[in-house]
Amino acid sequence: MEKAITVKTLAFANIKKKPYRTAALTILVALAAGALFGTLFLAASIKGGLGGIKTRIGADLMIVPQGYESQAESVLLSGEPNYFYMSKEIEKKVQKIKGVGAVTSQFYLTSLSESCCDFPIQIIGFEPSTDFIVKSWSKKIVKAYDSQNQKEIIFSGSNISNEKNSIKFFGTTHNVTACLAKSGTGMDNVVYVDLATLQKMFEDAVSKGFGFISDGDTKSKTSVIFVKLQEGAKPDSTAARIKGAIPGVQVIQSGKFISGILKSVSSFLIFLYAVSIIVILITVLTLSVVFALTINERLREFSILRVLGADFKKLRAIVFFEAAFLGSLGAFSGIALSALILLPFNFVISQKISMPFIMPGAVHIIFFAIITFVILVAACLFSAIFGAVKVSKHEVYEGIK
Repeated sequence: MEKAITVKTLAFANIKKKPYRTAALTILVALAAGALFGTLFLAASIKGGLGGIKTRIGADLMIVPQGYESQAESVLLSGEPNYFYMSKEIEKKVQKIKGVGAVTSQFYLTSLSESCCDFPIQIIGFEPSTDFIVKSWSKKIVKAYDSQNQKEIIFSGSNISNEKNSIKFFGTTHNVTACLAKSGTGMDNVVYVDLATLQKMFEDAVSKGFGFISDGDTKSKTSVIFVKLQEGAKPDSTAARIKGAIPGVQVIQSGKFISGILKSVSSFLIFLYAVSIIVILITVLTLSVVFALTINERLREFSILRVLGADFKKLRAIVFFEAAFLGSLGAFSGIALSALILLPFNFVISQKISMPFIMPGAVHIIFFAIITFVILVAACLFSAIFGAVKVSKHEVYEGIK
């Protein structure tokens, strides 16, 4: 115990003696820890969001008007309000094409602003009788479809605020049937309404003088058609048949869409990991140089300690304790600062990076913090090896001359 106390006392005395150096090294380690923790957090969040979008699409093909594929994708990924229309007769034509199993459509209505949100929201109308997209998301939603007393069906995304299960649109309050679980996609910023209710909402809003930046003709127009293929049908050939039979439309294959997102995500994650590795390597190299230079300055101090009876093991323990302390302090500070930025502002971050994003749970976050802490402390200890070896090889009386 006395030996441990002596080591700590000597190590802390040196740390306090050089406050500027200690602060600089702590900040360097904190930056590396923040970068690594942030990378692990963002990687898990994006992967979680990617899983969410796979679940939420629920169709093999998506049909949109020619030239509007990017707008349709932005609704799915970021919830950015968009509107585009094509004839609803196209839905009937698609149903007759070989390889097509089930077909349903959705209508995009964009509001300028609403009391529920600080931003314009996308209102999507769907047909409950043919829908296989929204219905697959929750047992509670399926129950709402089957309810005989349900006058209107309204599902709010997880980012849409509602009080007492109600939401206000264009001056009229509507009851929310269910709140959708967070998916980490743009669909969290969307309100889903059955087409009959959407038409009534639009007509009621127009009569009250509300303005729209999109059409409200749900009877003859639609925005996107979702297709579920028959068993054994191939997406490529079915998509080609649809484009050949119906001019003026673009067919988006869900598999290729998700693969494209995965490719973008992979490139982004590789960049994040590369930055983290570079920062950690710079930290290790910098600490190694600093510890080596520090040992040169302290040779007389270590020689005196040897004369007073300290063996080489205790001298090495002093060096490693200082490294462990700086690593622990820097790692904890970096993780805490990174968490204070990422956790409260995860929604803003998800909007800025325009990728599927769902924050990991508390267990995963704690695990990432522990992993980051261990790696950075280990990196600091590794940086101190050269200095510890130099102390061990130093002659006792050489530093006293």
